[in-house]
Amino acid sequence: MWNVLLIFSALLAALYLWMKWKHSYWQRRGIPTLPGHWFFGHFKDPILMRKSPGMVAGNLHKQAADNDDVLGIYILHKPFLLVRNHELIKQILIKDFHIFPNHHFTGQSIADKVGSSSLFGITSSQWKYLRVKMTPVFTSGKLKNLFLLMMESAELTRVHLREQFQGDSKVASFTVKDTFYKYTTNVIASMAFGVRSNCFDPATSSEFYKYSTEAFQMTFLRAIQFFFLFFFPNLGKYLGGSMLNTSTDYFRKVFWDSMDNRTVTKMKRGDLIDSLLQLKTENVSDEIFQFEGDALFAQAAIFFVAGRETTITVITYTLCELAKKPEIQKRLRQEILEKIEVANGITYEAVQDMKYLQQVIYEAMRLYPPVPILDRVPLEDYTFPGTNITVEKGMPIYIGVYGLHTDPKYYSNPMTFDPDRFSDERKGEILPCTYLPFGEGPRNCIGSRLGYLQTAVGLITVLRDHEIALNPFWQCTVDEKNVFTSPPSGFKLDMKKI
Repeated sequence: MWNVLLIFSALLAALYLWMKWKHSYWQRRGIPTLPGHWFFGHFKDPILMRKSPGMVAGNLHKQAADNDDVLGIYILHKPFLLVRNHELIKQILIKDFHIFPNHHFTGQSIADKVGSSSLFGITSSQWKYLRVKMTPVFTSGKLKNLFLLMMESAELTRVHLREQFQGDSKVASFTVKDTFYKYTTNVIASMAFGVRSNCFDPATSSEFYKYSTEAFQMTFLRAIQFFFLFFFPNLGKYLGGSMLNTSTDYFRKVFWDSMDNRTVTKMKRGDLIDSLLQLKTENVSDEIFQFEGDALFAQAAIFFVAGRETTITVITYTLCELAKKPEIQKRLRQEILEKIEVANGITYEAVQDMKYLQQVIYEAMRLYPPVPILDRVPLEDYTFPGTNITVEKGMPIYIGVYGLHTDPKYYSNPMTFDPDRFSDERKGEILPCTYLPFGEGPRNCIGSRLGYLQTAVGLITVLRDHEIALNPFWQCTVDEKNVFTSPPSGFKLDMKKI
């Protein structure tokens, strides 16, 4: 018995000393850091699922000394560099992009060829080639066509919201995430999978909506898989996670049925399916990428994932802030109704002309960035120009977007919801690379314009008919289990007919 205790104590002591040595990495290189847990490092709360990783990274950014351009942090035994200075961020994302073209998080999984082949996760020449081929999907002309699909789904959403009122009552509650899951699924399903689905009608959409819900269900196991894929991808790829969860086979079949139908009919809609169909017929060399099988399907899948989740997040938190600030909500509604009246309806041009709506959305993304951490890895040892800060090849570099967006060095009264920060008169005060909801540089979000338009139409749909208020039983919080910024499941707001 004593021998067992002695061996266990020795092993524990060895682990402790090894971790302390690993946690001295940044000190040995003269990089500032903060006190952390001897085992968990600086991510104890995210590892124990008590706080969102994105919010913790943002808080670490804010805890550092004002003059610290970078901060060394540890997640378990592993060192990461958190970059806080906007000029250094510009070097990474734009000026020296050729050294930082790749994400640390790749979505690579031996159990999921789909996640391993998506535009977000592929590297270097593969990404560059695919980005060029997919960019035409998001031109103004193509967005105008997609706008019609958004308006179809918006009208179905409008009917759904009316149905929440009982009898002659003018006040009702609605489940925000569920409502806009259906709205965004209608739009993205058509663009990415070439199928039309009314997710608000169980009789016609039960199967598609059922599988799309299962694909994004955040279980305890899935949260662990995502955490390791994001922070420890070399280990995470063995944990069996997949982008579309257990729904992968269903969506693969839907995608290929649509591709086959488009091949037979030769119908052109100018959507993602058409672009992928063109890639399938091109003669691409092996060393670049073979755009076939799951490599093609993966591009539809990543747009389905990203297009839904980010839009839902931004709509939810925008409505939350508007509920807290009735005077801002009133001003925004007045603009919406005036533009609709002038245009004799909701048109693409009318939405683009709603400047205050844009300011409100941009401010919501500042306080609640859907992707709260940006990541890169250098292809070689790198010293930031004009500094003695050197990082080794392969060192994960993080930007805590939430921390950057709420840094008083860059934003006055940073925790105040103030859409006028983005007015024509004041937007020049925002320094380059201090506002990054869609990233920056060559590898920024390819679908940012689509995401904005989809978000704007969703908000117009709610605000043209209703006043929004907080529900006393729900708080505007962030899901602790999700790596990305996400409202909790079941979150509700109150609405009043106007």
